[in-house]
Amino acid sequence: MELKEALKKIETSGYKRAALFRNNEKICAWNTYGKILPKLDEIETRVVNNGPGVYVIQAANAAKDIPDQFVIEYGDQTLISEKKMIPEVNPKLLENQKILELSILNAELRKDNEALDRLVTELENDIEELNSKIQELSEAQTLSEENAKPGLMENAKSFLESLMEFGTPLLDQHFALKQQQIEIERMKYQRPKPQGQAPKDENIQIRKIGEWVECYKDQPEIYEALHEISAKSQTVNEFMEYLAQFNSDLYEQLSKQI
Repeated sequence: MELKEALKKIETSGYKRAALFRNNEKICAWNTYGKILPKLDEIETRVVNNGPGVYVIQAANAAKDIPDQFVIEYGDQTLISEKKMIPEVNPKLLENQKILELSILNAELRKDNEALDRLVTELENDIEELNSKIQELSEAQTLSEENAKPGLMENAKSFLESLMEFGTPLLDQHFALKQQQIEIERMKYQRPKPQGQAPKDENIQIRKIGEWVECYKDQPEIYEALHEISAKSQTVNEFMEYLAQFNSDLYEQLSKQI
């Protein structure tokens, strides 16, 4: 029901008392007996000032009567529905969630590193043992080709080469995980204290810069330099200034994107 319609109906029906409610909360108290018109004016003012929403006007002739209810849908109900559908998120909760995610990722990386450490140790022991056996075979090998066992030395060397071929990627993965763990620790504990909430446009720029930096993961030298610039930059402008000093071509490329 429209606000004007409800107020008119209450007035013409001869009600003596009225009060305004919203979400079961009284926001306009009952009037004294007989002073209904000033109360209706007050109710209209309260609804207008409180803005869009669903209100209930209760009207009665006496305090002992069960009041009649007039449900008012005031303002744009589409905006009200959309507002209800969009939950309010506490910024502190988002920050804590990010820290939790980083902590979980860091713990997983620690476990991976521990497993790789054990595997690397085992590989190093195997390599040392094979080197020792190869050395023993070399010393025991006679000058006579007839008495020598031609395939034994070659087999041992082939096995060692295969072991090194398998172990080298594991070592590379181990050190890559170490570097990633250090980066996460830096993000978590050494990030600069916020100077205030960044404007929405700057947040978008920061996200674009992060995506752009990740495009250079296959170029370690540039990738590491960009991370160093990011670590010492407090704002987007500072990042762009350091980038211009590092490489003008990269600066022009990023400037077009943000």
